[in-house]
Amino acid sequence: MRADQKPTALQQVRTAVLANMKPGLVLWCGLVLLLLAYLFSPAVESGLRQWGELKQAWGYTGSFVTYAAFAVLVPELLAWAVLRQPVPRTIVKDMAFAIVVFGLIGMSVQTLYDVQVSLFGSGNDAATIIKKMLFDQFVYSPVSNFIMVGVFLWKDEGFRTSTLRYFGTLDFWTQRYLPVIIAVWCVWGPGVLVIYFMPTALQFPVASLILSFWILIFKFMRKH
Repeated sequence: MRADQKPTALQQVRTAVLANMKPGLVLWCGLVLLLLAYLFSPAVESGLRQWGELKQAWGYTGSFVTYAAFAVLVPELLAWAVLRQPVPRTIVKDMAFAIVVFGLIGMSVQTLYDVQVSLFGSGNDAATIIKKMLFDQFVYSPVSNFIMVGVFLWKDEGFRTSTLRYFGTLDFWTQRYLPVIIAVWCVWGPGVLVIYFMPTALQFPVASLILSFWILIFKFMRKH
């Protein structure tokens, strides 16, 4: 491929799959440990249950705060403390923007879980889990990740109106969006299976933990 030639959609898919293979394996191992801890450790089960009850008491405000904390604050603080990543001069502005975006995503995730209970019930039998996983990965995720990719790109481009037109181009869909959604499908399938295995009240806390772990893995991988 020439240096000035952009990869094809198929090449982007292959690159995304290979790039997410190693962090995906790490995440899946973490999911197994989390599930075992929930099943066999009364302390872990009790902690998750109390967290779920607190989050439910706070409603959508709790969803916003929890996702903002576990997607932005926790990974960034650990990245500085453990990975010794440099702190950029725009950190306050960048984190404020990310907190708003991921907080709103947290509220949308809570809406997703509420809708799925209405559609499929609150059981954790195999049929219900599979239905929720398919709805999550092939209905909710394509839309939410399109919005997330678009919003962060728009911000990086200075909120220019010309960027909004770019969202309708083939280049955006193949070069920007496709690698992200492929990464989601490659890695988050096992993640949502664990989430929907949990009782309804625990699904949001577990999703928050998985999201935070996922972001930290990518920070570590980029550093090494």
